[in-house]
Amino acid sequence: MNYRRLWRRRPSQPPRPLWRSLLDIGIFVFAAVVVLLAIRIFNQVTLTPGTADVIDGDSFRLGKDEIRLNGIDAPEYRQVCRDGSDRQWNCGRAATDALRRLVTGREVGCTGLDADRYGRLVSRCTAGRIDLNAEMVRLGWAIAYTRHSDDYVDQEAEARRQRRGIWRGSFDLPEDWREIHRPHFDRAPHD
Repeated sequence: MNYRRLWRRRPSQPPRPLWRSLLDIGIFVFAAVVVLLAIRIFNQVTLTPGTADVIDGDSFRLGKDEIRLNGIDAPEYRQVCRDGSDRQWNCGRAATDALRRLVTGREVGCTGLDADRYGRLVSRCTAGRIDLNAEMVRLGWAIAYTRHSDDYVDQEAEARRQRRGIWRGSFDLPEDWREIHRPHFDRAPHD
């Protein structure tokens, strides 16, 4: 065996141009983004339609799955608001009742997009032909949760103009109310 041949140095190649390295990095980043988007799109979970058991104005159980409506935030069950005369009323209970009316007697179907920190499936849902996420905001029983989605900004503007639901007076944003009452929510995420 000729060891000299094994240890022979290869002829050196000229250094790679900077533009070529940047192009390779750009192609890699583009491919990674495409893969992540595909995972996001194709990782959606479609649940078997069924009867919803409402928990509060933006969450319910569908069979054994707990669902959180994506892109909206409704007052918590125990949250109070003020009406136009500055009287307190339980807007959280009213929001819960509104969601219950929307799903009663209708088959509810959901497409899960993600899971939240409580293990709930964050979803877009329908009851019959009603888009539950949009309708809760349009009726004024939830706000567009723009931290997570801008999908329901127009419905919120309509509810605000028409002074529907919580917009007929004043209220704390649900996330602010939860922050004030955080010790309760750390023990039990739902009421």
